[in-house]
Amino acid sequence: MTSTEELAALNDRLMAKNHALAEALSRAGKELVKAKSQLAQLAQPPLTFATMVKVDSTHTDEDGIQHASAEVVSGSRRIVVPVASNVNAARLTSGATVMLNEKLVLVEQRDTDTVGQIRTVKQTLDDGRIIVTDASGNPVVLRRSGALASAAVNQGDRVVVDPSVRMALEVLPEEGDRDMVLEETPDVSFADIGGLDEEISRIRDAVQLPFQHRALFERYDLKPPKGVLLYGPPGNGKTMIAKAVANALCDGGYDINGDGTVNGTERMVNGVFLSVKGPELLNKYVGESERLIRLIFRRARERAAEGRPVVVFIDEMDSLLRTRGSGVSSDVETTIVPQFLSELDGVESLDNVMVIGASNRVDMIDPAVLRPGRLDVKIRIGRPRLAQAVSIVSHYLTDELPLEEGADSHDLSEALVRDIYEVSERRHLCDVQNEAGQWSALYLRDVVSGAMLKNVVDRAKTRAVKQSIETGQDVAITVPLLAAAVEDEYRETGDSMVDVDPVQWALINGMDPIRRIRARQ
Repeated sequence: MTSTEELAALNDRLMAKNHALAEALSRAGKELVKAKSQLAQLAQPPLTFATMVKVDSTHTDEDGIQHASAEVVSGSRRIVVPVASNVNAARLTSGATVMLNEKLVLVEQRDTDTVGQIRTVKQTLDDGRIIVTDASGNPVVLRRSGALASAAVNQGDRVVVDPSVRMALEVLPEEGDRDMVLEETPDVSFADIGGLDEEISRIRDAVQLPFQHRALFERYDLKPPKGVLLYGPPGNGKTMIAKAVANALCDGGYDINGDGTVNGTERMVNGVFLSVKGPELLNKYVGESERLIRLIFRRARERAAEGRPVVVFIDEMDSLLRTRGSGVSSDVETTIVPQFLSELDGVESLDNVMVIGASNRVDMIDPAVLRPGRLDVKIRIGRPRLAQAVSIVSHYLTDELPLEEGADSHDLSEALVRDIYEVSERRHLCDVQNEAGQWSALYLRDVVSGAMLKNVVDRAKTRAVKQSIETGQDVAITVPLLAAAVEDEYRETGDSMVDVDPVQWALINGMDPIRRIRARQ
């Protein structure tokens, strides 16, 4: 290779190195610019959130430059700050969120905040301001935001306020009643309830007849009852009846015009079932329980105004409408009971609305609630008698089950009930002493309930399932299997009565007052 060729090759190698070095320098330069940009971003001072109140002042200097200042609230501070030249002061909106830089200059406007504390409107003043109250009833006067300047704000509305609680930002939609209206129709019908034929007939007369035969009620100038009370010891079907009423209302058509229209026409409508649990309405804040009662009845009136029959079901009514002046708890009933009574028979009518209450302790409900004209119909759901118990058991012990050969469900139901209702030492629970000091025997039949009967059948079914798993084939439900289930229920019931308070136990179970319980020997 000649010296010329060697020099050319060396030159090519040097040029390649220079090109690679140039590319490396270019990449390093870009990384440096990026690092400087990130450093500048990290070094930026923080911005502070504030709520715009109003434009405080604007003026134009001799050079034609406009200067403006604005009143804002930042946290608990109410301050006047300058507005940056790039921000149009005319477009600043009261209630909007604005940003302040480190020198407290307003540099940006954002949308109104969508979160915050909630207050209830108590009064709207003539100048547009509103008086709101918190959960404790403490009143505060607020300005309106720009978005609410021309909006209708009524008493009882809920508004979102800014963090300083000086301005109403937004009116919230009305509280819905989805938590009270049954979204799914219960699958319990009157046909599923055994042993309560007379009670079911009375509840249907009180609830269904006024809606199904409105024309006849008007013809005889008969007003439907305002309310029905279902009371009695626990576990005997009060809630099941309420579910059956809901099923009948939500699935059945009702004649809203009173012209004898039958099913299948546009005039037939379904009813509405508002389910309320008494303890849910009790609230530690003064006036909140009363507000919830007003809300429930307002919802009922709105639905009834559409011509739809409405039933308001209040479970555990004794927890809400307790006798005034009883001294129990904090005596909140002194205001809750009057509120309920004023809604039930106040100035505003309750057409198409009926109240159904359920309670184990009717003795604790205020007498003013129970008088005729309010809860007109009172239906005691007592403990099942022998024939009623057979009817109840027959709903759970059916011929579709694997039963012992030669026996049908009715025979097994009768055998089970006879065992439970037997008056002998086998079913002796304990001895009780009445107010006169006399002792008497208490048997399993004296505390039996529909729920207990179902539980006994379920015990027998569980035994059959376990034996079927062990043997690998279906085990029939037999009389001995049912007897073993009754024995288990008897022992558990007896054991549970050892440490109970005799007075309270007797009251809850609808029995005559007893002073003492002596455990079985």
